[in-house]
Parts: sequence; structure tokens; C-alpha cells
Amino acid sequence: MNTSLVVFDWAGTLVDFGSRAPLAAFLDAFAEAGLPITEAVARAPMGAHKRDHVREILADPEVAGRVRRDLRREPDEDLVEELFLAFSRHLPAHVPAHAAPIPGVIETLEWLRRHGVSIGSTTGYTRAMMAALEPVARAAGVAPDLVICADEVPQPRPAPWACLRIAEQFGVHPSRAVKVGDTPADMAEGRNAGMRCVGVSATGNEVGLDAAVLGALDDRDRGARIARAERHLFDAGADAVIESVADLPRWLETAG
Repeated sequence: MNTSLVVFDWAGTLVDFGSRAPLAAFLDAFAEAGLPITEAVARAPMGAHKRDHVREILADPEVAGRVRRDLRREPDEDLVEELFLAFSRHLPAHVPAHAAPIPGVIETLEWLRRHGVSIGSTTGYTRAMMAALEPVARAAGVAPDLVICADEVPQPRPAPWACLRIAEQFGVHPSRAVKVGDTPADMAEGRNAGMRCVGVSATGNEVGLDAAVLGALDDRDRGARIARAERHLFDAGADAVIESVADLPRWLETAG
């Protein structure tokens, strides 16, 4: 195996099947401002620093038009900051309900440690946001060796700095590292850092359903949603796409 380090994303990858907590907080923040948005609009920039995420939503022509028409203001940096602060305020209320490890994650982390692979993680959450998630996740067994948050590097995703800082910390050349995540932003971050990239389709933002809802779909619908997520992740630069982190050891044994 040619892998000495795996760098994971959090929501939709390690915890929070379907990446539901950030979605709920974005919907709350925009609705509170009198600017309701759809799930599709809220999910499109997922994986980015949450301030950048807000900025990208406001750049959507339809949303920007409603800001000017309904709020009678500009979709400018003042509004970005207001919505980012609202998101930050709403997120902690949603995290506990969505902090459970995704099935197979604990076993995969244990497998990596048995094989001498270091475990890092990056996130679009700030350190203050992670304060609501990380203790709950660690208590459940999701405990990466190092966590770098979006506000702890000069530029967050898609810039490579968080991944490179982790590689430097562990003394691992990026060519021997793998970035694992559920969004195009994760794939861009990993590629910019010179790491191989593995996308996660079924459990993450690209499908966006919790385990119960996804499991209740008929086989054709479920398969089509997962296939669409795979295409998006490959288009974003993934070297491989797996349905869940539970599938990572098998991929590493054959390709990693």
C-alpha cells in the first residue's frame, strides 16, 4: 500500500449521513433574513468555508435578484457577513442530531491505524463551529489525529493549505496521501495539494439524503441518485468514487 496519510472531510464523509446539519442551518439563516432558498441552492457550494458558501449563494442570479427586489438592498459583503453570522448561530442547534458516525467509519479508522496510516481532517467549518461537533464525534469514536478548520489557514478550500499543513505535520509527501470527501470542493482541495482524491457518493452532499430516506428509495431511484453523485465527483477531479468511507479499505488494498 502506497498510502501513509488519509485526510478526511467531516459532514457527509465521517459523520452526518447526507450532510444535513449545515443544510438545515443555511435554510434557517436565509429564511430568517426573508430570503428563503431551496435545498439545491443551499447545497451547491457545500464544502467551502461557510462565509464563501454564503457569498456563492448570493452570487446566484435568482437569489441576487430577490435580494434587490424583496430586501431592497445589495447582495454585498455586509449581507454576506450577516448571513454567515446567522448560519453560525443556527448550526449548533442542528449538530447534535446529525453528529453520529456514518456506518463503517469507526471500523475504517481502526483499519487505518492498524496499518500505520495517519489520519487527518479538513473542514469548511470554522474552529468555533467544530466546537459543537468535534467533542460529540470523538465521544462516538471519530477521532482524527489532526483537524484543520477553514479559519486556520490563509485560504480555505479549494486552496491546498489545510491539506499541505497536515502532510507537513506528519512528514508525508502529498503523493503518499489521499483526500477523501463528499463535495467537489474536497476534490479540488486534494488535487491542488497534489494528493489522490477519493469521492464519497451515497452518504454525502451530492445525494443529500439521510440513511433512512435513502434506504427507502426503490433500487432504480437510489442507483440513479448515487450514479449522478459519482459523475459530479469524477467531473470535479476524483481519482475514484466510493459509496461510503466503509469502502475505503478495499480501495486502498487494491489501488492505494
